[in-house]
Amino acid sequence: MVHKRSGNEQIVITIGSDTGSGNFGSLATTINEELQTLGVEVNEDMQEVFDEVGKEAARKLRETSPVNPKGSQSGRYAKGWTYESGKRAKNYKGSGVVRNKTDPQLTHILEYGHPLVRNGKVVGNVDAIEHIRPVADWCADEIEKKLSQKIGGK
Repeated sequence: MVHKRSGNEQIVITIGSDTGSGNFGSLATTINEELQTLGVEVNEDMQEVFDEVGKEAARKLRETSPVNPKGSQSGRYAKGWTYESGKRAKNYKGSGVVRNKTDPQLTHILEYGHPLVRNGKVVGNVDAIEHIRPVADWCADEIEKKLSQKIGGK
């Protein structure tokens, strides 16, 4: 579960594996390796949990994302959140991505804020509207909880 910026300053929530940097191992692989030592196979259960949590994360982001009521494309950014199962991991099971399809370039500047420039001069800062980090944190907790229930049978 990684909340990160990709090369084009887009923020995505990667569920299951992080194929972008190579520094983080695959969460799915790590979990599977640990569970195989106990004799447990959970590939389908893991993908089911990732898909369920990913779809709910996209829904939460559509609800909590900022909307410009004055703009001609009111709500376009908020409506753009989607979940894609396994696409970033090149058909690797046990992964998924929550991303903004319509306005990926806005994820960074809205989440972290940005300088306000008028006539080439910085005249202030636009405050951050943190809406991605809380959902990413919720995803991590929810995945852990649901996988524990599936594996433990609780």
